[in-house]
Amino acid sequence: MHTPARRSRTMSRVLAGAAVAAVLTAAGCRPDGADSKGTDRPSDRSGTATSAQPSGPDTAVSTAPGRNTETDGDDDTGEQAPACGQDDLTSSAANEDGQGREPRHLLLVLTNTGDRTCAVHGYPQVRLGTYSKSPVEVIEDSDPGAPAVLSPGDDVYAALLVNGARTDTYETKGITLRLQGDKPGSTAGGPISVTLPAVASFDEGARVTYWTTAQGYALDFVMSR
Repeated sequence: MHTPARRSRTMSRVLAGAAVAAVLTAAGCRPDGADSKGTDRPSDRSGTATSAQPSGPDTAVSTAPGRNTETDGDDDTGEQAPACGQDDLTSSAANEDGQGREPRHLLLVLTNTGDRTCAVHGYPQVRLGTYSKSPVEVIEDSDPGAPAVLSPGDDVYAALLVNGARTDTYETKGITLRLQGDKPGSTAGGPISVTLPAVASFDEGARVTYWTTAQGYALDFVMSR
């Protein structure tokens, strides 16, 4: 049994504990380490918070349309290159039938000996000296679809079939040709004289190909004729 004195001491401890709890509650504290709003104190949080920094002008990536610097080349290429004139070029002709044989298949060659990139358009307007009243007809299937662009030192080719109609022939050791301009029906520069490797007998069956930078492509259109 509890004596009156022991009950008095127990009651004193209960009252003291209740008083301490009341003081803590009034101060906004909780004994479990959390504040009155139920959020952790900063010292109890784990990890470090970071915020993303906005990119400045030096780090922004532009997506605006414009020049593709990985694929765009020299401005003087394709349709942008000026048309070649006779002063930009030297001419020659090779007998594709073999040395010592009368030429029937000729390869016309123009070399860019100038100091600028230029373009050769269309096909050569070949005339057979004083015998020809109109240019040699072109083989339309040989059109590569784009002008031939020549950097300094580059060559361009056109194949010339000398005869094939079995009609009266006209012998000549040289021909003249004109270059076409970048506009339909236009010409670029004056006539270019081409000396042939041997006397050739032209007739009405003569044909010429478009200019191309691949000589084999040009010759394919005449060698089987």
